[in-house]
Amino acid sequence: MTTKKLTADKSKIRVGKKSKAAKPKSPFDKYFLYTHSVQGAEHDAELLWNMMQRCSDGPLPKNPTLQEDFCATAMLCYEWSKLGPNHQATGIDLDSAALQWGTKHHTKDLTKAQLMNVEMIHGDVLHDHKVRSHVICALNFSYFFIKDRERLKEYFVASKKALSKNGLLILDAFGGPDYLMPHVNRRRNREEKFSYWWEVETFNSINNHIKCHLHFQRDGEARRNRVFSYDWRLWSIPEITDILHEAGFKDVHYWAEGLTKKGEGNGKFKPIKSEMDCRTWITYLIAK
Repeated sequence: MTTKKLTADKSKIRVGKKSKAAKPKSPFDKYFLYTHSVQGAEHDAELLWNMMQRCSDGPLPKNPTLQEDFCATAMLCYEWSKLGPNHQATGIDLDSAALQWGTKHHTKDLTKAQLMNVEMIHGDVLHDHKVRSHVICALNFSYFFIKDRERLKEYFVASKKALSKNGLLILDAFGGPDYLMPHVNRRRNREEKFSYWWEVETFNSINNHIKCHLHFQRDGEARRNRVFSYDWRLWSIPEITDILHEAGFKDVHYWAEGLTKKGEGNGKFKPIKSEMDCRTWITYLIAK
């Protein structure tokens, strides 16, 4: 690629709308926007590794294996492989387009050894893929799409069978009174120059079904509504805990984010015994 130097003679520099060609915008990419807005895979990988070290019974395995269920682009799997030369990961999802996008975009900075330690499976997490992992996770509330209690129990039972001895199933859950009413929150990614909105459209207090949407707007473009939509059941922590016990997990531990003096999340999660409700919260459940 050749470059031209601007002449020092300012009289030769044309001033006007056509003096400098506008840089063409990249095509709209919903997966790119998702991974740069509501997902923090690098932080999640380190958090899961911390949980595994602190909550596992017995010595840690030489090749810590992670299974990411409902993995979409499987960004977490690729971040897990960066934590150590023997960290292995498997991502499972029914969305082949998301898996292919992740394989194309998340692997650019991986070494050959790290690439060898990551496997993608296009399939149903309820099926036995003959993978045995030390940690299975379903994050970003992905399992909330399962609205039926017996169906959720079936998933937990399948996870229990897919775990290695002394393995952990790690889930996240959210709640708080703000989610019981329709509302919209706007946030901004200044580096990538786009805004996004998290909308709770409806909440049904009879069955705890909740409908949510993600909207995006890149600078200079119209807002694109409902790029991602979610039709979930807002499972409570006591409900999830009861079903985990029924599925064969003996112990369930809880980790929550600490707060700053201003009452805001400080990004540091730690074990808790109890938690006072607040307007919104996210809690991790670790079952073993």
